[in-house]
Amino acid sequence: MKIAITGATGFLGATLVPLLLKEGHALRLLIRDPSQKEAYGEQVAYVTGSLTDETSLQSLVQDATVVIHLAAVISLNDQPDEKMFYTNTTGTRILLEAAKKAGVKRFIHLSSVTAFQQAPFDERLDETRPLQAATQFTYEHSKAAAQAIVLSYNDPELEVIVLAPTAIVGPHDLKPSLLGSAIMRIYQEAVPALFPGGVDFVDVRDVAAAIVSALTLGTPGKAYLLGGEWATLVTLSQYIGQVKGKKISLPVLPLWLIFSLLPLVKLWARLSGSPPFYTKQSIYNLIYSNKKIDHSRAGAELQFHPRPLSTTLTDTINWFKQTGNIS
Repeated sequence: MKIAITGATGFLGATLVPLLLKEGHALRLLIRDPSQKEAYGEQVAYVTGSLTDETSLQSLVQDATVVIHLAAVISLNDQPDEKMFYTNTTGTRILLEAAKKAGVKRFIHLSSVTAFQQAPFDERLDETRPLQAATQFTYEHSKAAAQAIVLSYNDPELEVIVLAPTAIVGPHDLKPSLLGSAIMRIYQEAVPALFPGGVDFVDVRDVAAAIVSALTLGTPGKAYLLGGEWATLVTLSQYIGQVKGKKISLPVLPLWLIFSLLPLVKLWARLSGSPPFYTKQSIYNLIYSNKKIDHSRAGAELQFHPRPLSTTLTDTINWFKQTGNIS
């Protein structure tokens, strides 16, 4: 099968691409810089361009049977970001138009659980939950809008499948991701305290396997939540301590203190030229996340069966050890 992929050089792509190559698929990847060809060498074909470049997207999808759209700009910034919103929404629409024009049969779009309204937080969240009515030009707004755009394109000629994972963690986190960095810092006991709240975590390998299943399975025009296990940061640190063989006991900061320190966090980020240690949005994501993500639809239709978080963390930490990121 000929498959065109955006975002293939990211965290999820690093797990997905080897799976697809192992199954014998012919891949063409969109890259922003020619140096990214080093990721997979001559095993795949490449198109240099961007999500907002119509010409490069047309080249990407030419003769493809399936398009897998992983790429998105991720932002936890507290300020509205129109450029991010434009890339995640209009870029998705341009890609859909190119796919439709090229006669692509199936379009698999990676959305996010944040596209859905999280409240009520203690009630089951499934695919019938309304999309997020978020503040304009936020990341959540962009994911909800992009998902709605994708589903509107579903028809017999272009079958559309939406996959909405929760917080993705796991091995082969090359960059590493924000969550991967947090896991390493907790393991090394390099954080002074934890924040309240938690999120639902899902293994990157299980998400990649669901994408592979969606090549031939799933109902066109549907979205599928890909959840794993909801855990607080305290529980996460306990799991990490079990892997390390040493109890990790860190205090949990009260919310009033977290928000009162935010101006200093932002000031330090500006002075140091590095991203802020946390933002108001990143804290909101922890304290306003749904605790009961229902992935039964994906289980029934995509053979999605997520592994325990403890297993994921064990494999992730062992991978970071093997790569020399931690000792």
